[in-house]
This record gives sequence, structure tokens and C-alpha cells, in this order.
Amino acid sequence: MISGLVLGGLGFAAAIALIVLEVPVGVAMGLVGLAGCALIIGFEGTTAIGATTVWDSLTNYTLTVLPLFVLMGNLAAQAGLSSRLYSAMRALIGHRRGGLALATIGASAGFGMISGSSLATTATMGRIALPEMRSAGYSASLSSGTVAAGGTLGILIPPSTVLVIYAFIAEQSIRKLLLATAGPVILAVALYCFAIWLPILLGRSDAPSRARAGTGERRRAIADLASPLGVFALIMGGLYSGYFTANEAAAIGVAVVLVYGILTRTLPFDGFLAAARDTALTCGALYLVLIAANLFNFFLALSGLPFSLTSLFSGVLGQPLLVIAIMSVIYLALGTLMDSLAMLLLTLPLFVPIAQAAGIDLVWFGIYAVMVVEMGLITPPVGMNLFVLKTTAPDIRMIDLWRGVLPFVAADVVRVAIIIAFPAIVLWLPNHAF
Repeated sequence: MISGLVLGGLGFAAAIALIVLEVPVGVAMGLVGLAGCALIIGFEGTTAIGATTVWDSLTNYTLTVLPLFVLMGNLAAQAGLSSRLYSAMRALIGHRRGGLALATIGASAGFGMISGSSLATTATMGRIALPEMRSAGYSASLSSGTVAAGGTLGILIPPSTVLVIYAFIAEQSIRKLLLATAGPVILAVALYCFAIWLPILLGRSDAPSRARAGTGERRRAIADLASPLGVFALIMGGLYSGYFTANEAAAIGVAVVLVYGILTRTLPFDGFLAAARDTALTCGALYLVLIAANLFNFFLALSGLPFSLTSLFSGVLGQPLLVIAIMSVIYLALGTLMDSLAMLLLTLPLFVPIAQAAGIDLVWFGIYAVMVVEMGLITPPVGMNLFVLKTTAPDIRMIDLWRGVLPFVAADVVRVAIIIAFPAIVLWLPNHAF
């Protein structure tokens, strides 16, 4: 008879193998979770657990924030906020050398405030910013690398669907996690700007200057930036003041974007229907993944694998930096095999108990985990953002993509090192919020 611990290890390996073989994440984790539970507690117990898990996931109040944030992003996209964001940033700083690349990072950060999705941000900016930079004479490596790296900001900037999922799995406050992103996001944008400037200064990338926009165009650009910044300020301000919860913030965000689209006549009824349809499809997939992840987590708990790993780490639990270093190596290795959501869903049931036993703040750990996963999205050769951009612009050579993202990967390494050395960058705001 196979012990629960061995069965848990085999199940974890089987889930990784299925995901690497391109079986959908939800299907892979659900199948392994159900099969493992059936072997440990039998068919009847597994049926009861499956039914309870589905009901709990679909009726969980915390998770109601997920479809609301997704709907807000889809409404914003249908209202054309993404294209106006880039146009505004281009008008304000596009005349400088490397300005279009900087505008792409700024617009990606702005669109990430609304969409909360790295892949969506990369695909959108790939269609809008990439042709503009290439027609302006920017090198293929700089233009493609900037779009791919800028897309990673969408996974961290509130509203982040990945952070919502982390909060659900790790049983942490969504409000605290969203507030904790402020310092890391500012740091990310600053380091990405440096990653753009440095190759230009060293003569490794072409980034010609452009004519300066007129006064009227710059005024319109500032007005265009007011809408997404206002939505972001409303959400973060309400969360920081404690005036409303994360769920209320998401609902208010949807209402504000909807009213904006109606008043400006940029959101036709067909666009509203398209946003609702895309939201239903996206959330259906996300809830399937969450249900499967809960089944998989229950199987791992039954097997005793998380507790055994915590015991295995007992010799280094007194050295949190060493624990983080080991986890970082594992995350970077997994980043070459699977996407960000799969990495987090697979590892959180194992890593969260270890981090907790090592005395690591779980709000900080959530931001750290998302940032390390971000690196996986652009780490050659199989970063998911690279493949999304390649699909959006098939004529880009992969070698140019790989070369272009290397400075940004280096910037991400520096960013992770900084928040490890100075955890207050993450924790100060949530700890001092009302």
C-alpha cells in the first residue's frame, strides 16, 4: 500500500507533468486531486468533498471581487481607455530619446491598473505600441522587450486577479495585499525605465528622438490620463482610508468605468455585451481553476506532504533568507515550464506553511511570490508574455525578443533583492492604513 506522503509526491509530480504536456491547469490539478483523494479516502468521501468544494468556491464572498475586477478591465478595454493611455503617454514623453519605450511602460502600468492581467496588457500594448515604436525606428529588441516586460506590471498593479487568488488560498486580506503593491510597483516602473535607458546610453539599442507634441495635444493627453488615474485613486484611496472594502471598491470601479463609457459615448451597447461575454468566459475559466486547486490542495493536505516539507525545512526555518533563496530557485526553474497562475497554484499549498513556520509575513510573501512569478513570464526561452507577443506580432524573431527582455529580467532580479533587503517597502502602507 502506497503511503500518503509518497502518494502526495507522485501526485505533485503528475500535476507538473500534465501541465508541461499542455493539459489545461484546471483539468490537470482537478484530475490529480480527485484521483488522489479517491485513493486515500475512497470514492464516496471524494464525491462529498468535490461537491462541497464546488459550492464553497462559487459562493465565497471574498471571491466576488474577482468577476467585478475582470468586468472593470473588460469595460475599460471596450471603452478604448488602453489606446488613449498610450496616446497620452506618447504625447507627454514620446519626444525624448527612448520616450516611446518609456510611454509603453507608463501605458502598461496604467492599463494594468484597470485590467489586472499581464497577458491582456501584453496583447493590448503589442497591438498599440509595438507598431508605433518600430515605425519610429526603434530596434526590434528594445521595442519587443519593452512591451513584453511592461505587460508583467498587470499581474501586480491593483486590481490583480492573481493577488485575489493568493488571498483566497493563503487566507489573507485582499485589502492589505492590494495596498502592499504600491511600493513594489513604483520600484518596478523606475527600474524598467533604467533598463530602457541603459542599453540606449551604451549604444546597444536604437531609439531615435521625435518631434515634441504641441501644447494642445499635451493638454488633451493630461485629460486622457485623468480617467484611469481617477479610477485607481478612487480604489486605492477608499481601501487606504477604510471607507470601503475590496469588494465594494471593485463594484464602485465597475460603476465608474461604466458611467464614464456611457457619458463619453465610447462604450456602445455592443461593447458592453462583449465585455460581459468576455467576463463570463474569463471567470468561468478562473473558477474552474480555483475549484481544481482546492481539490488538489485538499489531496495534498490528506497526503501530509505540506507538513512533511515543513519538517524537512526545519533545519533552515530559523534563516528566512535561506528559505526565500531556495523558493526563488524553485520558482525560476518552474518558470521555464509553466505560466504564472499554474506556478502559484501548485506551490502555494506547499510554500505558505513553510513561510509561516519561518516567521515570514504572508502579505509580504504574497507580493514576493507574484514578483518572482513575473520574472517567469519574461524569462527566456518560454516566458508566457514572449509567446503572447509573438502571437500578436508573428514577424518578430524570438532571438530579438530574448535579447530585448534580458535587461528587464535583470531589473526584476534587482527589485526582488531590494524588497528582500527592505521588506518595509511592501509592508509599510498596509500596516499604517486606517
